[in-house]
Amino acid sequence: MIRKINLTDLIILIFLFLTGLVIILGEFKTEYFSTLIAARIIAFTIIFTLVKLDSLYKNKIISILKQFYPLLFTAYFYGETGYYNNIFFADLDGIFIQLEQSIFGFQPSLLFSFKFDSFWFNELMFFSYFSYYLIIIIIPLIVYFKKRDEFERLFFIIIFSFYTYYLVFAIFPVVGPQFYFPEQQAEIAHQGIFGKIVKFIQDAGEKPTGAFPSSHVGLSWIILFASSKISRMFFKVILPLAILICFSTVYIKAHYAVDVFAGVFSAILLYYLGNKIYDRYLVFQ
Repeated sequence: MIRKINLTDLIILIFLFLTGLVIILGEFKTEYFSTLIAARIIAFTIIFTLVKLDSLYKNKIISILKQFYPLLFTAYFYGETGYYNNIFFADLDGIFIQLEQSIFGFQPSLLFSFKFDSFWFNELMFFSYFSYYLIIIIIPLIVYFKKRDEFERLFFIIIFSFYTYYLVFAIFPVVGPQFYFPEQQAEIAHQGIFGKIVKFIQDAGEKPTGAFPSSHVGLSWIILFASSKISRMFFKVILPLAILICFSTVYIKAHYAVDVFAGVFSAILLYYLGNKIYDRYLVFQ
């Protein structure tokens, strides 16, 4: 069964092992220690069960679950970093606020939505932020069903990038403007339908974690880079959204402006590393 574990499975297993070590090292600083360890045991069990079932049965539903479970895991493991991200450092937001002030002379995450507060601009920003979820779900699904030969590389790079970001969040805690600033300053109007959708998503799954670098920006640009080799149509659709996501993450106070620049830079780095690791994997297969 070990031979049936692919490179994407391996990335998840490495992530679970490394974060498990972090949690054990910080047992007395970790909230919900038992739950976090239990989550890793359950995740390991699910992975090996899916690997076993997929090797035994040629079932389409099992095959799709086996392919896409890493993406399903991302929602839980993102929020979970908020429970053990202060083991090594306290929140580093104060440093980022000082950096923003020295670069811009003001706080972009506070002034952006204040200066541009019209209904339609507000809704455009929330739609742009929401489009991230469409990009990371719809593009891999289309590639899986329409361009299967391109899927494995694309999906590995996406998952490798996701969990690399999560490791950074777990070690270097930056919670972002929406959690760090006082509520009166961090509050933003959710005026239209997309504003309300994003508000619902944030209330359901957002935790004080994961601001630096912006994985929203990083992953949207990683998929943009990948789409340039897969489909010109994908590239043309994603490009304006990836640009707007850079602005929207600051507008809705999810990120500092420097998180956006770090998100783009990290996207370049992770896309390059992901391709290199995948190419090396193909050589040894």
